[in-house]
Amino acid sequence: MAIMAGTGTAWGQATPPTVASPAPTPAAKAEARERFDRGLRLFENGENASALAEFKRANELIPTPLVLYNMGLVYAAMNRPVEAVDTLGAFLTQASPAQRERRHASAIRDEQAARIAQLLVKTETPATIDVDGVEVGHTPLGAPIRLASGAHIVGAQAPGYLPSRKEVTLAGQVTETLALALLPAANRMAQLSVSSSPTAAEVLVNGKGVGLTPLAASVSVSPGVVRVEVRRPGYFRAERSLELGDGARGDLSFALEEDPGAPPSTKGLLRIVASESDIEVAVDGVSRGIGGAPMRVPGGPHEVRVTRLGFEPYAKTVNVVSGGETPLAVILVPTPETRTRYEHGIGTRRILGWSALGVGAAMAIAGSVYGVMKLKDVSDARNNLSQVLANEADRTNQCYAQGLDYGLRQCDVTKSNAQNQVDSAVLRRNLGFVGAGVGVLAAGLGTYLLLTNGDPNRYRETTSLANANISGMFFWTDGASGGLSIAGHY
Repeated sequence: MAIMAGTGTAWGQATPPTVASPAPTPAAKAEARERFDRGLRLFENGENASALAEFKRANELIPTPLVLYNMGLVYAAMNRPVEAVDTLGAFLTQASPAQRERRHASAIRDEQAARIAQLLVKTETPATIDVDGVEVGHTPLGAPIRLASGAHIVGAQAPGYLPSRKEVTLAGQVTETLALALLPAANRMAQLSVSSSPTAAEVLVNGKGVGLTPLAASVSVSPGVVRVEVRRPGYFRAERSLELGDGARGDLSFALEEDPGAPPSTKGLLRIVASESDIEVAVDGVSRGIGGAPMRVPGGPHEVRVTRLGFEPYAKTVNVVSGGETPLAVILVPTPETRTRYEHGIGTRRILGWSALGVGAAMAIAGSVYGVMKLKDVSDARNNLSQVLANEADRTNQCYAQGLDYGLRQCDVTKSNAQNQVDSAVLRRNLGFVGAGVGVLAAGLGTYLLLTNGDPNRYRETTSLANANISGMFFWTDGASGGLSIAGHY
């Protein structure tokens, strides 16, 4: 599924309305652009519900066909074909004939239309009709209800009558009729709310399915003892009973426990790839330890929470594929204190690195030059020592002119001076080369500090796309599906 940021369409330049409307203010344009950009980023990360909310707000501020196009694609990714068809149809009505997204929008609309079924619900008395816990209309219905193909729980409620529910499975492009019988109730109906952790668990009230947690609305039940059962593949079944009086309200919350003996086909591998190490992972409120190692969890949606000291908590609902592997990329955002400390460390390391490199390079050059210059002194001193030794072997030389004993003493002094000159020259030469070596080590240390220094922009907030002309391609997945997203601002 591709989502486009546009090809030249400007905010506020949609198809001209028949009635002149006030020009949007600069503040409205800025907010609409910012929300549109944020919607793109959220969709790229697979956060479809949040992306849809941003696109809706952008369209409220400045109605634009391009926003309708992106909303339609998000609806399609959320498995909501009815809204996808309606929204993409509105886009095709408003968009200019030359707009290049028309062909893609038309193809997606036709694809989604094939997944829509129609259901006509009939009751003997006027009643409120709900589908999967959400109210959709009242009987007699003026037209069939359009629904996504698949299984749905349809209910009917009317004052003074017991509620009636039934599960139906609908195929795309098929119209079916469902008759629900409502029996008179002697007492006022009670209301029951059911929740569970994890979510997406099937709820049965007195043996009849009423939907998946979290239920969109409370369930009307007859007063008396109510038996509630919650089940989800990969977990132990949970059951509780409670007694509700006339018009009473009850709330039940279930914490499901994983079934170690569940078939492997009911579980999937969740692999977390985080931007930081030493992360602590919790799934559905249960700690999974530190490190983020791959873990096997029952298939279906899970609330994943990733934390690390010095970083903002990360939370996301992930749909784990049963029998497969689901990757989750986690980018942790540092707290202001962590960001400041990190950037200060980067700056300090950079200063130390350049200082060591500069001083080391200077020492290496100066030491090498000094050592080379002292090579000639060493050579001269050694030649002088060799001459002194040669004279000592010749007893006719100058140092024996005043007698043997005195001459021996003079020769020893001359030889000692010559040897000292050699040692001194060698020492100065060695000091020069040792200094050069130390300089090389210091320069190497400085180079290492610079090369291994962190990225100074790692934790800096990204510039808003509202002020940039950027485009890119991104691969996204929510565990059950994925696609290529194209995003940018034009």
